[in-house]
Amino acid sequence: MQHHPINHKIGRLIPWKGKDYLYFSGTAYLGMGSVPKFEQLILQGIQQYGSNHGASRFSNVQLEVFDALEEKFAHEAGAPFGALLSSGFMAGYLAQTLLYAHADDVWPAPDAHPAILPAQFQPDPILSFRNFAEDCIQKSHQVTGHTIAILSNAVDTILPAVHDFSWVRQLSEQNNYYLLIDDSHALGLLGKGIYGTYHQWKSLPVRLIVAGSLGKALAIPAGIILGDAYFIEKVKSSAIFRGASPAAPGYCQAFLQADKLYEQQQSLLRANMAYFFHLIKDSSDKLRFNPRFPVVTFKNNGWSPKLLEAGIMISSFSYPRSEDAPVDRIILSAYHTKEDLVQLAAAITSG
Repeated sequence: MQHHPINHKIGRLIPWKGKDYLYFSGTAYLGMGSVPKFEQLILQGIQQYGSNHGASRFSNVQLEVFDALEEKFAHEAGAPFGALLSSGFMAGYLAQTLLYAHADDVWPAPDAHPAILPAQFQPDPILSFRNFAEDCIQKSHQVTGHTIAILSNAVDTILPAVHDFSWVRQLSEQNNYYLLIDDSHALGLLGKGIYGTYHQWKSLPVRLIVAGSLGKALAIPAGIILGDAYFIEKVKSSAIFRGASPAAPGYCQAFLQADKLYEQQQSLLRANMAYFFHLIKDSSDKLRFNPRFPVVTFKNNGWSPKLLEAGIMISSFSYPRSEDAPVDRIILSAYHTKEDLVQLAAAITSG
């Protein structure tokens, strides 16, 4: 795996060693960093609130923008309440820490992100999500009166796959269940508008908690937890939440004003996905993709150096552990042009 150090922002083109490469990596699904109006909103937010605000959310001087973002996000997502944190990892970590202390049993999905995975758990990476769901259903009928926490990503970004949680309805009614979903790769892409999957799954017979990063598709360095009044109160009264610095307020202000820009970029991304998936429809022997998600993976490794020779950089690194084999993936963004997609598809077809 070859690294490519650069000293400038990332967009659809990466200048490296005197040559421009098409960039199909990262998590900037909506390409917000390449939208001048969005950058201007961020600059205006920084001018209003300063570059950062390191004081606790519970200090005697409080910035209104944090409450405003929580209220808007929860309302649009269809959640009762929300809690804003400085990163998606912090949001996931805090949510799973509180659940782990409360639950009798914790059942993590095989692709659960490290942020929502208690340290002592090592899920079987070979286990399929379908088999995991079947195991949960079976185990639920073997216990009574337990509080059970189920931990999962909304999306498996490696396969890729968009998870369906309707199987939760088959769990035994003799227990209480929490379902923690990491929406980091769903926010901006799946569910209700840009607000993820909470609305989709809130009618399940569980206490639903959704945590995720706003720093991927939404381009805001922050994290969110969505849940009911009881759980969000637990979050906000925790020592971690009270002691941590909040998100950068200027970015939060930009988020509150960027609805139309997000909608615009969503439309561009969906058009790019439909176009590219049409171009590669006859390459199922080489590629895996889900038409709802802007990531394409290769059935065999070794594509990264081939495509680099063709002037294309894709995602290629070991994940989630350093000892894992590198995973080659294509990440589509709203900032790609049709010409970019044609060039990529041609390189794959001839490879």
